[in-house]
Amino acid sequence: MRLTKSHVVSGVLAVALLGATATAWYFAAQARTPAQRAEETAEPDDSVITVSVDQEQLIDTLEFEAVLDRTGDFEVPAPTAPEGIETALASKIPVEVGDEVKAGTVLLEVSGRPMIALEGDVPAYRDLQEGDTGPDVEQLQLALQQIYGTPKTGTFDSRTASDLKKLYDHAGYDHATTSEEVATEEDDTAEGDTGDENTEGGEENTGGAQTETVERVALPASEVVFLPELPMQVSKVNAKQSAPVEGTVLVLASGDWKLEAELDEEVGSELSKLGDEAELEYGDGPLEGQEVGGFELETREVEGETDQWSEEEAQTVEKTFAVFAFDAEAVEGIDDLAPGEEQEVTLVRARSAEDALIVPLSALWTDSEGRTMITVLEEDGTTERHIEVDVSLRHEGRGVVVPVEGELAAGDEVVIAWRDRGNG
Repeated sequence: MRLTKSHVVSGVLAVALLGATATAWYFAAQARTPAQRAEETAEPDDSVITVSVDQEQLIDTLEFEAVLDRTGDFEVPAPTAPEGIETALASKIPVEVGDEVKAGTVLLEVSGRPMIALEGDVPAYRDLQEGDTGPDVEQLQLALQQIYGTPKTGTFDSRTASDLKKLYDHAGYDHATTSEEVATEEDDTAEGDTGDENTEGGEENTGGAQTETVERVALPASEVVFLPELPMQVSKVNAKQSAPVEGTVLVLASGDWKLEAELDEEVGSELSKLGDEAELEYGDGPLEGQEVGGFELETREVEGETDQWSEEEAQTVEKTFAVFAFDAEAVEGIDDLAPGEEQEVTLVRARSAEDALIVPLSALWTDSEGRTMITVLEEDGTTERHIEVDVSLRHEGRGVVVPVEGELAAGDEVVIAWRDRGNG
């Protein structure tokens, strides 16, 4: 289609008119009266944050952790490395904390060889083998007697060897042996020989001596752990899988159960001050629900903390411990508990009345005369009323308040913060 000059002029005029209209609309939209502008730029009203006054009992408590343990401990030292092995490694850790240890229990596997628990008062101090005699052999026989009825003879005889093999078989290991070359006499007289000293050829028949290898059942000292009583219980496992064994590899526990807590200065001071008057409760733990019995405070020297980068040896410090009496037979599942179980203990320092008025401590403020005050916001949301109060008990950010002047009731809104444009 062919555009004429008049069409072009009309189009330009239309676009110009449209632009002018839009410009006028924009400025009209931006126009505000002075009142409107003042309202939009005015600072917002200050506001307050309030909480309701509670009416209930407030209990001031201190919580601390106690630990269940046994009265007897036995430290199992690392054994020497098996013959031919430079460094002894923990190749298997078959026990866990809480496991029962009885005669024949494998406590640890070191470089493929077992450490077997047996009852006895004297630690193994030498390797034993068939034919040996002595009090340590008697101890071994008495230990095996509890399992297999081994007679006590004081000599490592064939019956002892047979029962020791059974012990190793039950543990899942080959028994240890020793080998020795022993001289034996042999009869060299040929069949039909007269036995004369001179043979037909005139040579002297001197006979002959030979040797044979004799294998004997043995018990290496590194493969047996004699314990003063059985059964015992695994209290701590220090050995690490595939790591060198050194120092104390296991701690075993026996005897009566005990409950004790290492106290910080605040709890120790409170228990010392209150003595038998202390109100204690068991929280989470095996003794929850039981009544707390008596306790004794003990002062012990323990190793203090040191900087891990320091080469100085740790210094001993004095710590206060509380040892609690309790009836172990009344504890459900006591036989399944492991030494080291934690028990929460709560010390009740004070209790308020059951209908005490309680506010957040953040609601308290001090006026110019040093009085403790709270501010109540009335129902209209604008009127504030200041009340002097006494604080009779504080615990975990809350306090029991008693009005000195003025009235305060449960449900009243007390101010805990003022919020405005600058800090809101």
